[in-house]
Amino acid sequence: MLYEKFVTAYDTADIETFLSLMHDDFQWTRHSDGSVITSETMLSEGFADWFTDIMINSQVEERRCIYENEDILVMHEVETFSSGNRDATISVFLKRDGLFWRLENGSTPLPKLEE
Repeated sequence: MLYEKFVTAYDTADIETFLSLMHDDFQWTRHSDGSVITSETMLSEGFADWFTDIMINSQVEERRCIYENEDILVMHEVETFSSGNRDATISVFLKRDGLFWRLENGSTPLPKLEE
């Protein structure tokens, strides 16, 4: 299914493969501010650069697939960003035509790791 493809693309910072998993009508609704990122935005050079930077400069731990079938993927992970900020994130992907069609996610800030 798509979870393993998503993880491989993310962990290798393969933005082309990552974007190929998104439906032409893809929409990502961000819990933090309610903004919607469309497939058109995701295909723009600025977005690809921004997201590739996140994939390269963040560390994902405790990632797991909670549930996946042909209609939905529910995933949880803890991610540490280059700033040292950490978030626990739950992501719910709806699927259409074998691709990610809708994404909504929310995150909870976690304490920074002690050095």
